[in-house]
Parts: sequence; structure tokens; C-alpha cells
Amino acid sequence: MAQSDTGTREPGIRLRQLEMLWAVIECGSMKGGAAQLGISVPVVSRGLAQLEQTLGYSLFLREGGKLVPTPEAERLTPSLARMFSAQSELRRLAFGPGSGKRPRLVLAVTPGLEAFSAGWLTRIAASEALSEWLPSLEVLEVSQHDLAIREGRVAMAVSLEAPPEPQGGKRAKTAAARARELKASLRQRAREETTLIEGDDDEAKPTAKAAMPELGDTPELPFDVEDDAHNAEGTASRSGTSEEAQAEAPPALKLPLMLLWPSRWPLLDKPLTLARLNERPFVDLPETSSQGRLIRGLLKRERVTPASLLEVATPASAGRLARSGSAATIIDALSALQVLEDARGDLIGLPLSMRSERYLELKWQLPTAEEGESLNAVQALLVSLLEEEVAASLARLPLADEEG
Repeated sequence: MAQSDTGTREPGIRLRQLEMLWAVIECGSMKGGAAQLGISVPVVSRGLAQLEQTLGYSLFLREGGKLVPTPEAERLTPSLARMFSAQSELRRLAFGPGSGKRPRLVLAVTPGLEAFSAGWLTRIAASEALSEWLPSLEVLEVSQHDLAIREGRVAMAVSLEAPPEPQGGKRAKTAAARARELKASLRQRAREETTLIEGDDDEAKPTAKAAMPELGDTPELPFDVEDDAHNAEGTASRSGTSEEAQAEAPPALKLPLMLLWPSRWPLLDKPLTLARLNERPFVDLPETSSQGRLIRGLLKRERVTPASLLEVATPASAGRLARSGSAATIIDALSALQVLEDARGDLIGLPLSMRSERYLELKWQLPTAEEGESLNAVQALLVSLLEEEVAASLARLPLADEEG
């Protein structure tokens, strides 16, 4: 209980409950307020119910599926707005540039990007425009990035993932188009081979040769035309070709995969291709990882069956095994470059051409900066430095490219 000016005890109100109230008022819904705070709807519902019990009156009415503040809640709104505006300004003064304390610039990367991020952090530390900030790194699984962004714990989150539907939609569309062309061609042939014979009433009646199908029929094809066309449309819709999906998709840079081959293994003056993996042990990444699924699908499509399979948790571990001569591997180019630089000639690196689903996407997420904050300029600079580091890394790739 809180002490009032009159000396009486007043019920206590928690700051977190007022944050929930303000978020729901701003967003107009329990779900929107929960998303803004990065917590679940039941937590917000319980917090507001406790606040209503403390205050002794209702805060919201439901009208037409929307939450509308009661007159009592509207009385609180101006004070809430001033309080949270002051809280934001206090945070800026206490931790922002010029405060006497360098504000932390927390960056999140997935485990596979930890080694690569050293070069990115070096560029950030050398940037005069970011000299007021203290860069730090958190290694988080990609599933944790959304929450870290919503809670404001990180200024930028970077991940390396396979595209959701990499080029599969185009492939399905092509197959469906070929099927439709074949069907149309067969119907045209049926029409051309239709002959005219004389009827009893001297009128010409068309009839098709016995060997040809009726015009409404289609001979059995090696694939189902309608299903293929349906799959093409479904894949296209899932791959996010609509304007809405493209608008929501985070920005990304395409990066190649790289085959790492122990240099002690003989090549016998033959070119290094994926087919060579049929004769050798191979180290793979878990199927639960985006990169692992991509590589397994690539080997399956290329009809490559290694002599034996090993599995490790990270691209760096796969690279170390390849360097020891235990197995060949395929990992992303950024991780492969780090391994090759440490290998001192123990490995041969071969970038794979980025066709046939052989690429990964480097994606990044940024929180929405509040109006008046300098974070927008900081975010733009972080993205620019990230792109520069990726470009510099890819410039060090071996020139040879796999064509098989």
C-alpha cells in the first residue's frame, strides 16, 4: 500500500500494469498491446484485470469486437502519455550519446555467423560515426530474433537461412507449362488427323481415326497436369510472390554454398564436381537447421550418395572435420572462408553456382526507431557496414566455379 498526502494508505499500482494499459489504449486491442510489449495476451489480460481490481472500476468496454476505453480510463490517458514520454526522454538522456556513458549497441547473430561477425564488429568499432556506441554481440538462434527485436534488447539481428521456397515455384511452373503445351499439342494433332467421310444424307460428318483419342480426352502422361498446375500456383503463393509478401519479407543478400575437399585426397587430374562425393565420406549439418535441409535437398536432386555420412552441429565444426581429412563437406561461403584461411592449404574450396537452389540468404531485422531518435541513422550505417563486410568476404572466394 502506498502512503497518500493525507496519511491514508492507497492501493499500490505497478508500473508494468500501467505499461499494459497504455499499450492497449495505443493499439486498440489486447493482441496489439501484447505484441508491442513482447508478451502474451493472457499476461496482459491478467495484468489489466488486477489493475481494474485495484482501481475498483472497469477500464475497457467491448464494442463491435474492439476495446474502447471507459470514461474512467480516458481520464488517465493524458497523464499516461506524459509519463511514458518522460520515461523515453529520461532513457535517452541517461544512456544516449553525450550522456557520459557509451550506450550499448547490441547485435544478434545466429551461431553459424559468429566467426564472420568479427569482421563486421571491426568495421563498426572503426567507424567514426559510431564512436559514441559500445558494440556487443549476442549469439541467438533465429527463433529468438523476433522476441529480442520486440523487447528492444538488440539493435539488429542477422541470420543466414535457406529461402522458404527457393526457386521451387519456378520449377513447378515450368513443368506445368510443359504439360499444358503437350496437352494442347495432342489436341491439335487430333484435330488435324480428323477425316471427313460421306454420310447417308450426303452431308459431311467428322470422325476421328481409331488410333487417335477423342478431342475431350488426354492420353496418360508421366505426370498429372492439373495437380502440377495446382502445385505451381500453391508454390508460387507460398514463396511470397505477391506484393504483400514482398513488402513483409526482410531484406536479404544471396550467398553461395561452398564445397570443401581435403587436399590430401587425390583428384587424379579430374575436375572437382559434386559427383565426386559419391566416393567419399561427407559431413553434414542437422536436418533441423535451415542450412542442413538445403544441403540434403541439393545432394538428393543431384543424385549424390556419399560413401558415409557424419553429422555436426555447426558449419565451423564441419569445416574443421574437412580440414582434418576425415570427410568433405558443403557449408555457406562465409563460414567456408574462415575455415580456408585457417587451413593453410589443407583444403580445396569450390564455390557452387547459385542455380538450382544452391544459395543461402543473409537476412537482417531492425526494430522500429521512435521518432526523434538517432537510431535510424545508426541502423542504416550498421546495414551499410554489414554489406561492405559481406562484399569483402565474397571478393576473397576462389575464382573456380562448379559447373556440373
